[in-house]
Amino acid sequence: MPTPRSATRDPQSRSGPLRVLVLAGIFPYEGNETFGLSTCRRTIELARLCDVKVLAPTWRRGLPAREALAGVDVLRPRWRRVPKLGVLVDGFRYAARAARAIDAIRPPFDFDLIDAHWLYPDAFAAVRLGRRFGRPVVVTGRGSDVDEFLVRWPVRYFARAALRGAAQIVALTRHHEQKMIEAGAPAGRIAVIANGVDTALFRPGDRGEARRALGLPPDGFVLFSAGALVEDKGHHHLIRGLSLLGSEAQASLYIAGPGSYRETLLRLIESLSLRDRVALLGRVEQRQMPLWYQAADFFCFGSYHEGCPNVVLEAVACGTPVVSTNVGGIPDLVEEGRSGILFKPRSDEAFASALRTALERPWDRAAIAALGARRSWAHVAAEYLALFERLLAGKHGAV
Repeated sequence: MPTPRSATRDPQSRSGPLRVLVLAGIFPYEGNETFGLSTCRRTIELARLCDVKVLAPTWRRGLPAREALAGVDVLRPRWRRVPKLGVLVDGFRYAARAARAIDAIRPPFDFDLIDAHWLYPDAFAAVRLGRRFGRPVVVTGRGSDVDEFLVRWPVRYFARAALRGAAQIVALTRHHEQKMIEAGAPAGRIAVIANGVDTALFRPGDRGEARRALGLPPDGFVLFSAGALVEDKGHHHLIRGLSLLGSEAQASLYIAGPGSYRETLLRLIESLSLRDRVALLGRVEQRQMPLWYQAADFFCFGSYHEGCPNVVLEAVACGTPVVSTNVGGIPDLVEEGRSGILFKPRSDEAFASALRTALERPWDRAAIAALGARRSWAHVAAEYLALFERLLAGKHGAV
């Protein structure tokens, strides 16, 4: 890539609001509103505080080249991924296509910094773009990219290069901060900022009314889980753990989410004679999710590895206690004994034991919801804006 066309701007020369170019190939589009949802929510709130444009390069066909999403200008330049060993060149191709798109929007949108999401190809490309256009780059590791890309060959080379080249790095959890440091990221450049939650949508509600709205029985314990139906989400441990409780608790488990593991789970449910107690809901619309959290006695989550899962934040914001695996950033989100119970992953028995403990104690749902309300997306956006301003003032580093 060519050398930078302009030197890094003196922050004192900037006039007007901060201008941020968000680079995120994983960003919602019509037909998949949850694709990159946390990145989108953070961006929308940030756009209330400064001037933002989103560059969302895509290899998907049929998406508009430009659209407004909640008032935010989103550009979707097309780029082509190379099959099989394309991982070796995708970052370079992504950067080259993004550079042409940036040329088309400058100088009217002469951005102050690049806000890149996901370590590869986005962050790797962003670092190259930052050098070309003379702008600092902030890189956010979203979760699975930190868990996988930093160790998996050959993508680890590019993901680690992105961390080394970023002016500022954001980890969603302390767990992922440590993984980044172990991969060679400078500790002094890492800030930990957890995801937020839409507190206007996810809030406490009457449990009885929520159950009536969903057509659920008014009595009995309702357990709710959500996540893609893949093995790593651990839904099968929840199902088998429920069977271990026997008649101790007449609980029903409802699992929201689509995925290739559905048939395997259906066979498991049949083999355990749990057809009357476990239901696979498929994809549940975002506007329906609060009702499920409000209707449930507990939100249950069996995932093997996580970053900062939205579903846990949403459950807590609705006042629903959480029974979850103690992986990734979840211990940062759930206060043991106050907003939930944590258990080790990959264990039917551990889930059953944790659920027994949860069923035996009282829970203050209003206090749990108050904990969740502290992580609104507006609060998160304000933290990022402060981070960006410090970076441009030459005071970047950990917070």
